[in-house]
Amino acid sequence: MKRIATLILTLFVVLVTYAQHYKQLISEGTHTVEDIKHEAKQYFDSVGRERGTGYTPYRRWLYFAERSMDETGRLKSPEFYYNELIDYNSRINNEGFANRTTVGAWEDMGPTYWNATSGYNPGVGRITSIAIEEGNLNHIIVGSETGGVWKSLDGGVSWQVLTDNLANIDVYALAIDPINNTHYYWGSTGGTIFKSTDAGATWSLHSDVGNGVVNKILIDPTDTSKIYASAQGGGLFKSIDGGLSWARIHSSASTGYDIEFKPGDPSVVYASGTVFYKSSDGGATFSSGGEIASWSQEFVSGSLSWTITGANQNSSVTPKTGSGLGLFYINNFTSPSTRLVSPALDLSGATNPILKFSYSQVEWLGDQDELKVLYRTSASSNWEEIAHYTTDVTAWNDITLNLPNPTSDYYIAFEGQANYGRGITLDDISIEADNLGVVFSEGFEGASNEFSNGVKMIGVSADDPSIVYVLEADGGVFGGFHKSTDEGSSFVKLNHDNKNYFGYDTLGQDNLGQAPRDMDIVVHPEDANDVHIAGINSWRSIDGGATFSITSQWTPGNAASLNIGYCHADVDIMLFAQEGSSTNPITKLFLGTDGGIFRADNPRLVSSNYYTDITTGMGIRQFYKIGISQTNPVIVTGGSQDNGSSTLGANGLWTDWWGADGMEGFIDKNDTQIMYGTSQFGSFVKTFNGGLSINGVAQPDGKGGNFNWNWIVPYGQDPLVNNRIYSAFDEVYQSNNGGNSWTSISQNFGSNIDHFKVAPSDNTVKYLAINGSFYISIGNNTNWTAASLNLNGGRINEIAIHPTNPAKVAIATTDSGKVYVSNNNGVTWNSIAWDLPNFVPQALAWQDNGEDGLYVGMNYGVYYTDNSLGNTWIPFNNGLPNVRINELEINTAENKLYAATYGRGLWRTDLYDEALSISDFNIDNLSVYPNPAKDFINLKWNRSEGVNVRLYNVLGDLVYYAKNKDLSKTLRMDTSAFAEGLYFVKLNTSIGEITKKVIIE
Repeated sequence: MKRIATLILTLFVVLVTYAQHYKQLISEGTHTVEDIKHEAKQYFDSVGRERGTGYTPYRRWLYFAERSMDETGRLKSPEFYYNELIDYNSRINNEGFANRTTVGAWEDMGPTYWNATSGYNPGVGRITSIAIEEGNLNHIIVGSETGGVWKSLDGGVSWQVLTDNLANIDVYALAIDPINNTHYYWGSTGGTIFKSTDAGATWSLHSDVGNGVVNKILIDPTDTSKIYASAQGGGLFKSIDGGLSWARIHSSASTGYDIEFKPGDPSVVYASGTVFYKSSDGGATFSSGGEIASWSQEFVSGSLSWTITGANQNSSVTPKTGSGLGLFYINNFTSPSTRLVSPALDLSGATNPILKFSYSQVEWLGDQDELKVLYRTSASSNWEEIAHYTTDVTAWNDITLNLPNPTSDYYIAFEGQANYGRGITLDDISIEADNLGVVFSEGFEGASNEFSNGVKMIGVSADDPSIVYVLEADGGVFGGFHKSTDEGSSFVKLNHDNKNYFGYDTLGQDNLGQAPRDMDIVVHPEDANDVHIAGINSWRSIDGGATFSITSQWTPGNAASLNIGYCHADVDIMLFAQEGSSTNPITKLFLGTDGGIFRADNPRLVSSNYYTDITTGMGIRQFYKIGISQTNPVIVTGGSQDNGSSTLGANGLWTDWWGADGMEGFIDKNDTQIMYGTSQFGSFVKTFNGGLSINGVAQPDGKGGNFNWNWIVPYGQDPLVNNRIYSAFDEVYQSNNGGNSWTSISQNFGSNIDHFKVAPSDNTVKYLAINGSFYISIGNNTNWTAASLNLNGGRINEIAIHPTNPAKVAIATTDSGKVYVSNNNGVTWNSIAWDLPNFVPQALAWQDNGEDGLYVGMNYGVYYTDNSLGNTWIPFNNGLPNVRINELEINTAENKLYAATYGRGLWRTDLYDEALSISDFNIDNLSVYPNPAKDFINLKWNRSEGVNVRLYNVLGDLVYYAKNKDLSKTLRMDTSAFAEGLYFVKLNTSIGEITKKVIIE
């Protein structure tokens, strides 16, 4: 028995290691996608790929990662895109385009609500974060996974988007400053944190905790310079300078999920990743079980902690000088002369102090490949050099340096020069010594506390601050519920054996779940026994966690039959909020789900009306693909993440007609009541009545619907033959009866086909792509031939065939050549990247305008070129958010271009038209005065319409933004806080863009 137990334990450790490893590689952001795939394969080969194993979220990540990686196979950091967008804005502004009418006039087509017909999990889009002003239930900000930050000032009746101008609109955490309600923070991927000081009108990249997804930001209500943050795959962090720099709170916290204050006493802080931590001294020290007296801090070159004031891309990292000193400081940091970080260790009396650190991810600046380590023992003393490294290596591990002359005050600095954003990453910096005088408590891992190593979330209540609850996961499912009645000093695990509160089942009897993505706990602020938890559905306990009953079901019909609330599946976040007097408060419960934000107005009375969906008005649908009719008015079907397939009817209204993750779909070219749709991995469906009912479609050779196939399986209709449709797995299949039966029309390629297209003007010409390989079939040849195409390891993201010339084909790629065109069926190729910004092409569409008009949709924006423009692309983004463009399609009946965005729904615009006259702008009637300006600028125009106004500095930073302003009435912009220099005023109107220069003195 001992040998069997040892084997089981060994296997468990191996599986956990693999799970942590591939996720950690993703969080670190420095590894190739191929390396991550290798680690993930080993893990899923061991645990399986069924629902609840985490395989589906992984495949979703992989789909976008492979479409976004650069030519080295890696993903660019959020800082890279932030800087690239600023640089591109600066270049466009400085090119001096006074006005343009050829940039589109995009309009939001929604959906901003749900209306289910045969769809079974209706919702608007994914909400990952919620923040509500203390004492004001009307002031709400919410974050969409890829749709940005949205604000309501009327309790969710109406919503305003705040982040469409940014290079990053991936939101996972939000916070409103408890003292200044115009200061917002939001956490994103890559460890990045953004901040707004004007209630979300403009944002800046505020700081970087290192890596991982920042999933919680908590601000000390008594001192808002103290901020805590957790990052999945990054750790748990504290800042004492308003979030400009960050310190890891504990050396063992390699991942982070939750942080809570003891109600009424922010000097007591609880935090969790896979371990539960507690601090009783305002976050200066955190304790857990069995830890040694050491502390580690990570710095990432390119963050604010590492750059001097005004630093930009390619600036050198010189942390020893300037206001952006990058160092950690031991002991007294109450009044630093430069930017220092906490927490502190007192080195007085310490013996044998040792500095340990590693560095990696180095891209040295020119020939200045050096790193110095320095120390000093007071703020005014000179820096002394401990070590000086000049060897040109990209990574050193476990460097150990003896520290001389330990005193109570000790500063350590690292000085080096490397490229901004891709420079030195200092890892696992720590001080270790004997006799440090720091005593860690025994922690929370004693025999009476049956914690495992699963992810943990924390619940507290103002009703009884001594009670602390810990909700724990076991893989993707429920792992345990723990309760402390002594402020977290000890815990008791409550008996919930054979229960899984994270799954789909109403009785908690299945073994499914998606924790920690869908997992949270909150406690009623007026009743510490009233505990709410969630996974796929939501649950409630009224006896302090001893028992739980379900409060919502993920399908409307089942919820109604059980007399409980309908709430969209997959609850990411729960939040109690209050307003009113302390004796008569109004308390509401808010949930962020994969379908939107839901609110319980009376959280203590469960009924069929328990939850109200307040998402209406937010355009946050994550469309993968769309299909449009060639009619006027247009009919559109679109497949989206977590919210199935929806259709925009001729009446302009949306209905939901299929569930799961909606993928590719199309409208029958002869009958718009017939629509085809797919879900992930190629499960096919069809409707004959506009989505009122669903019919199955045969799977060719039994393929589709399982984990062997692509996340999105190619699926389409023949442009010329009625009732002929195609699908592509590892072979291309053709059906001549609308999907009732299939015939293979290709060899078996041994790999999954990513893209498949039929020439619109000649259905005997077909093309497909697998990774970076391109294949052609001409004359209905079933033996496809490979094209001569070298993408240097890049992948093909899209194929577009010219509308009248079947031999002319374009591809969008992850290669540095970006967009390639062949005029001879793929025999030869030419890159037409030209002056495209350094984003990744995702979608293509040809315009039949006699000039070979071509649109490319990237992960930021749409761009246009044709024969008349020469070797250049023009931005075609007027009114379009900076969001991933997954697909572009043209409706020739109404001459509109449609864009499927992943996070901001469906958008459309008029096509490019060179005949539009520049005089339509009435540019001479736009007044910008005074110019030069000092404290304010006035804008006045004789055209009465809603106009978006932006002000950029010469570097391309957006410093002012106002939406939907009528400039027939003078708009005054306050510029008193802006630095002197050249600025650009840009107006986005219904007929194009206007840009004017202005000087601020």
